[in-house]
Amino acid sequence: MAQKTKIGRRVGGWLYLHRSGVELLPAEDAERLAQVVSQHSDTAWNLCKISKDKVSLLHYEDFEASGFPALLHSITFDLATQTSKAIDYSKRENPPILHRKELLLPEDDPNILQYAALTKAAEDAGLFEMPAGIGTRKAWAKRIADAGLRLEGHHLLVSK
Repeated sequence: MAQKTKIGRRVGGWLYLHRSGVELLPAEDAERLAQVVSQHSDTAWNLCKISKDKVSLLHYEDFEASGFPALLHSITFDLATQTSKAIDYSKRENPPILHRKELLLPEDDPNILQYAALTKAAEDAGLFEMPAGIGTRKAWAKRIADAGLRLEGHHLLVSK
């Protein structure tokens, strides 16, 4: 089960994991993911989200370049009903964003230190103190600006 793994990030019964770490999945989760990937082979994705009965393939913009990348597309496959639901966020003015990228990577990924430093800077600035309402691009940008900061790549800088 996804909840027993020591990789990725667990949120609400889901395991989130970057594509680079899928070979570390336990066999049961790997089989679920492989089933969905084979049925959606043309779907671009860089993160997967796995639960007991569903698998989502998520495609975030510029995962490596963006400090808090926006979700562009998702497809969720229900393993019980064998149905899929796709959502296109790419044209939305205020798409969901991703925080704490370092938690989604295999522990030997060379980008972890850079991503963790950004998360620590955000924590030190108090940006995560009230987590409600920070899951979208506009809300997160406002939180950063309200703290007197600006985001450049993977750096939080004092606004001028």
